[in-house]
Amino acid sequence: MPSFHKAWARQDTASMTSKLSDTLKPQGALKPRIQNAVNKLQAQTSKMDAMLNKLEQRDQQLFQRVVVAVQNHDKSASAVLSNELVEVRKVKKTLGNARMSLEQVQLRLSTIHDLGDAMVAIGPAMGTMKSLQGSLGKFMPEADSELNSMTETLNGLMFDSISGDSFNMESDASSEETNKILQEASAVAEQQIGEKFPTVPSLELPTQEYQQTTTTSTFE
Repeated sequence: MPSFHKAWARQDTASMTSKLSDTLKPQGALKPRIQNAVNKLQAQTSKMDAMLNKLEQRDQQLFQRVVVAVQNHDKSASAVLSNELVEVRKVKKTLGNARMSLEQVQLRLSTIHDLGDAMVAIGPAMGTMKSLQGSLGKFMPEADSELNSMTETLNGLMFDSISGDSFNMESDASSEETNKILQEASAVAEQQIGEKFPTVPSLELPTQEYQQTTTTSTFE
């Protein structure tokens, strides 16, 4: 008769084998949870699109005012308006980079079909969202909490999938992939911005620095 210890060991081995098998096979809850994260990303990119549209309209308005000021040889007005236009374009560039990065994350998550895909895609995706939280929060305060929520959702998914071993977001591979995503998004965004933005008319301005600030809101 087998001892109690041996019988217990066989049961424990069978239990661990069953858990490992359940972990490695595609989980029914994987797709809905990934889709939930994708939906949140789509909501954020839609908000960013609306803000980028407003910034583009503001850019065009300011540019036309700069043109008029240059035609009228109004150096003071053209300097002030040009400075504001520069700031608008800086904001638009930052948001454009962030939007492209989130779109890259969305595409990566949309290709996940099983656990193996998830382990490859989720790490860099979380790293990208984490890197965007600080810069994006300056213009979209609610974006920080949304990105943090999505990161926690994905991290929780990885945590559950590998039986309690938290996924390491700071791994060299994830960091390298994150930087690659950000570089690709930045290159695309800069190309698009270069195609859309007209060049500010040149005008010889006095060397005096203009400290005047405009009361017009950038996002009006």
